[in-house]
Amino acid sequence: MLKIIDVRYAVLMCATLAASMPAAAEGRFCGSQVESGEASAATEDEAKKAATVWWSSRAGALGRGYEFWESSKDKAVNCHAGPRNTFKCIAIGKPCLPEGVLPQHGPKQDL
Repeated sequence: MLKIIDVRYAVLMCATLAASMPAAAEGRFCGSQVESGEASAATEDEAKKAATVWWSSRAGALGRGYEFWESSKDKAVNCHAGPRNTFKCIAIGKPCLPEGVLPQHGPKQDL
């Protein structure tokens, strides 16, 4: 009888854990949309790069692993011409951990 209870308990715990992690079905954990500031540069490519670096800095505040632009979803870089032959770009996207990586929910440390 004790083994039956242990198996039932283990099955219940697995089902509860799976239900508590809806993003696990996709294999990725994502945060809310993050937007960079408006990056400015002499060329559009440089402005895009600066915007994604800025986005990565902001997304990284969610924790280790969220800062990778390549792993984000629903992402876009919107650019327009600026004054004096410059370009201005803003990067927008939902930061996601790479597939198979679990979030770290440890305590935050004040620096």
